[in-house]
Amino acid sequence: MYQNSIKMEDDFVSELGYLALAVRLKRVSDSMVHSARQMYKSMGLDIEPNWYLILKLLKKEEGLPITTIADRLRFAHPSVISMIRKMKERGYVETHIDARDSRKQLVSLTSKAKRKLPELEKLWQACERGIRTISSLDDQFLDKLEVIEAHYREQDFRQRTLKELEDAA
Repeated sequence: MYQNSIKMEDDFVSELGYLALAVRLKRVSDSMVHSARQMYKSMGLDIEPNWYLILKLLKKEEGLPITTIADRLRFAHPSVISMIRKMKERGYVETHIDARDSRKQLVSLTSKAKRKLPELEKLWQACERGIRTISSLDDQFLDKLEVIEAHYREQDFRQRTLKELEDAA
């Protein structure tokens, strides 16, 4: 976790610039997830920080196969299976076999999840407002992030690095 007592000029990772981009993004992400987990716990909520993605997706499109959830979130299939299993254990989702294709499990919100969603959505709206105030974030930040993600879908880190090695040779 990033320690607040460290001065920016003593932050070696920041000195590395673009070379440490992934580390800096992960550092911010880890800090946000840790803080959200503490917030949920202090509010008596038995959810994990990344579950909001699945809860919001299933509210929008009820009864989705796990593979579709993974594709829509661009998460690895095993990660989604793990999240769904934990959400199921805590009573937020239920699964049933797809009547059209018995190989697929469909995931749906439980009545507990539907009951808690209004409270959670108010909280998530406050989270969004809080995130925007971190450094006066605006939609340009998200636009730039979308561009970065699009470029990585076209050519990943490994491919880009190897190309740069070839070009430099």
